[in-house]
Amino acid sequence: MSPSLLLNNFKTMLIIDDLLIWLPAKGFMSVIKKIHDMADAEINDESKVKEELLRYQTIFELDQINEEEYKKREDELMERLNMIRERKKQRASEEA
Repeated sequence: MSPSLLLNNFKTMLIIDDLLIWLPAKGFMSVIKKIHDMADAEINDESKVKEELLRYQTIFELDQINEEEYKKREDELMERLNMIRERKKQRASEEA
């Protein structure tokens, strides 16, 4: 075998080795990124917090919880909603 043919075969083997090592890692990282993106979307979904606020308001109006419990949950949910809005503003300013 000529030296140039051996060198080409060696380079080909290195490329294949790199693919065999890095492709599973890249696939795993893309799955992790997708999970992260989905969790981020869930955490930053204003509609979920608004639905929960409406649910607690309904429960309060049906006298299933007292006013103190309702106010406590409402305050927590409003704080969470404000945090989501702040994060969105911060991301928008970082992207600009």
